[in-house]
Amino acid sequence: MIPKLLLALAPVGFVLILSELLWRKKVIKGEAARKFIHILAGCWMAFWPLYLPFDGIFVLGCIALTLLIYSRITKLFHAIYAIKRRTYGDLLFAVAIVVCAYLAKVDWIFTVSILFLSLADGGAALFGKTWGVKNQYFVFGKKALTKSIIGTLAFLALAYISIGAGWIMGGEDVMRDNLTLTFVALPLLATIFENSMPFGFDNIITPLTATIIFNSLV
Repeated sequence: MIPKLLLALAPVGFVLILSELLWRKKVIKGEAARKFIHILAGCWMAFWPLYLPFDGIFVLGCIALTLLIYSRITKLFHAIYAIKRRTYGDLLFAVAIVVCAYLAKVDWIFTVSILFLSLADGGAALFGKTWGVKNQYFVFGKKALTKSIIGTLAFLALAYISIGAGWIMGGEDVMRDNLTLTFVALPLLATIFENSMPFGFDNIITPLTATIIFNSLV
């Protein structure tokens, strides 16, 4: 069990330390610094069920949540908080790990849900910041919900990649029997939630939506 825990945690620790070093050297900053962690660590966590039971993932998620609360107080990891806008996304990221580990009925459901959170959400933010400056829009007219067409399309495309990972990991039969729900309703619903949730609450709503929908199909 110890080697499996090391396999689970060592890459996450490496990403956190590397991001802190890059932040201190001013190689990455702002949203890029946060999403560096968000994508790399999150994608690794998404595949934890390949070698860890759900109860182990639940415990690791609780530990991560505790560490993030401590980091908020002490600013242990500056890269996570390298933005000025108010967000609870870091804490809700860990909450999503805990909740999805508790609720997911099978491994691939957890993987898809956390890839929605890490790959799709994080990738959308990077695409939006890089290529979406000239095509931005305000959801509900609120500046706090500034999005971009490029970022939104990136989320949708990466959501399909996330679903594809679930297909490969064992969800093929379920998805084939529910094509419309899997490849139309879920990606569009997740995109709407990612667009409309303020202060990082999409970090829990989006993966939870995927978990609930796929749980209802297995």
